[in-house]
Amino acid sequence: MEGKPVLAPGVVPAGVLPQFPVGEFVDLDGETYYRISAFHRLTPFLMSLPSDTDLWMFVTSGGGLTAGRVDAEGSIFPYRTVDELHDAHHHTGPLTLIKVAQENVGQVIWEPFAEVNADSPVVERNLYKNIIGNRLVFEEINHGLGLAFRYSWAACDEFGWVRTARLENRSVAPVRVTLLDGLRNILPYGAPLTLYQQSSSLVDAYKRTEADPETGLGIFSLTAGITDRPEAVEVLKANTVWCCGLERFRVHLSLAAVAAFRNGRVLPAENISNGVRGNYLLSSSLVLEPGESSRWHMVGDTGQDHFRIMGLRRRLLKKNGLEDRIEENLRLAGENLRRNVGSADGLQLSGSPESWCHHFANVLFNNMRGGVFLRNHEVPAVDFVDFLQVRNGAVAARHRRLLGELPALATVQEIRDTAHKTGDPDFERLSFEYLPLYFGRRHGDPSRPWNRFSIPAYNRAGERELNYQGNWRDIFQNWEALGTAFPGFLPNIVAKFLNASTVDGFNPYRITRDGVDWET
Repeated sequence: MEGKPVLAPGVVPAGVLPQFPVGEFVDLDGETYYRISAFHRLTPFLMSLPSDTDLWMFVTSGGGLTAGRVDAEGSIFPYRTVDELHDAHHHTGPLTLIKVAQENVGQVIWEPFAEVNADSPVVERNLYKNIIGNRLVFEEINHGLGLAFRYSWAACDEFGWVRTARLENRSVAPVRVTLLDGLRNILPYGAPLTLYQQSSSLVDAYKRTEADPETGLGIFSLTAGITDRPEAVEVLKANTVWCCGLERFRVHLSLAAVAAFRNGRVLPAENISNGVRGNYLLSSSLVLEPGESSRWHMVGDTGQDHFRIMGLRRRLLKKNGLEDRIEENLRLAGENLRRNVGSADGLQLSGSPESWCHHFANVLFNNMRGGVFLRNHEVPAVDFVDFLQVRNGAVAARHRRLLGELPALATVQEIRDTAHKTGDPDFERLSFEYLPLYFGRRHGDPSRPWNRFSIPAYNRAGERELNYQGNWRDIFQNWEALGTAFPGFLPNIVAKFLNASTVDGFNPYRITRDGVDWET
């Protein structure tokens, strides 16, 4: 039975908790974050969570989200417009229920971030985002139970999207809890974007979810490619979700586990689910001493082939150092973002933290849309040669010997001077159009379907890919700001701008490394 929460001794009493949203800088786990207290009392808002690689996420302050790799077709949660994301927390993404055994009261079920608890006088909610911008933390403190629960989102290239959850006992007595925690509405790999947005029941019929009994690894796939043609189409990749940090847990693939948990039951573990939405829910029991906490990671990634899934399964069986590896990769991802922003003069320090943090965010999002130069003013010769071969194979063929004599790294000025000395106007024109940018992507939000983004972080050889794309107007605005940090590339930016405009004042729809796209 459910009972009324009892205020634990020493816990902040009702009436002292923040009643109105307040923003301030705080220290959390050794890192500076900006915290919004009572964030749930604000009008819901959308956030973009950047990564140092091709991982992307749009998440609302209510918890609804979409995320994936490269582009919208690589989603791990359904790609929806913003208005639908604001409602998505009801059926998509994280869900946590905690059953607490209390003396003289019985069992109490606490559901962090549930709307029913929004106005509770003993519930405190905080939203944190770190200064780098790549970690987002949702926190709810139940002062009546003496428990605090928080989960964070962050990304790293090796593992994908990492949700780190922590349950802390802030009371003066040991507490025994049973929890149900996990992710809902996980997509299989290869679900066509337009099809699940318009015919989701058809896509559901092709879904297959499996949980490895030994490791708890969740595999989300399509039983076949979805097509109207009379042909066999296999989808040989899958999305994966797995957990580490909990000693023992059961995996539940059906939302029936949620209803059962609320009714005081825990269902048996499940291994296979067909023809319905994919879910990954874990049930576990914990005993926490006063001041003790338990932490676990839930990790999701897209487009995993058989080889990578088997390798992941072996790592889960060994377990050795896996949590440390995750934490180290998340730390390195943050450092990569810091270096990215620093290269574009985005690091400042002044007496106003709000000012320099705002400047950092401005430069970060400017780089996310327009890109940033790879090695200051240096140009990798092999990439320049590849650019020439794509844009004008005849020019590349005429100067093959000269291109072969270029140093591995040359300055952009040396590239322009080399082209000028040949007397070849096509070669010189293209040397001015070359921009060795990376990290650029279509930065915006899911409510603009014409603003399709793609984040090509790596080429087929697994090397960093230098690429960019952007709306004609937007990307030149980004490059204008970028030019102050990389003045050596200003002639190239101006040349690209002029060469992408017609004499009668028209401009193309999209600017790309390979040329321009005209709107149809």
